[in-house]
Amino acid sequence: MPRKSSFGVIRGEKNILVNLTAAVEVVTDWAPGFEFTIESVKAYTAVVGTGTSASKTFRVLKGASTVVATYTLVLAETDTLGEAVIFTVTPANATFGDADVLTVDFAAGGTAFTAGAVNLVIVYRQSPQRI
Repeated sequence: MPRKSSFGVIRGEKNILVNLTAAVEVVTDWAPGFEFTIESVKAYTAVVGTGTSASKTFRVLKGASTVVATYTLVLAETDTLGEAVIFTVTPANATFGDADVLTVDFAAGGTAFTAGAVNLVIVYRQSPQRI
């Protein structure tokens, strides 16, 4: 791995369109190949949700099981396009190394959505590197 540079940080975004009727795992083992720290995770309604008392618990994971961010999305929060919800990020788990992978999934349980989608936006901070 190259050394860290003395110049500030670079912020980036990982944007994921998530179908709320999807299977349990939305993104499996994304490996960017650089060190970064997740600063925030938000979900914006892209397609209005439907379903009786629907709810799903999103998880952003480091590796297969370390929870970095989580949020339980309920039907009422998906009734307006562009509506945003903010995930709870655990700072102690939010730093990824070169070889760490990121996974986004739904926790087991919840009540199924019959329609709906959100844009999941993960904002991360990366330290510049030099050779």
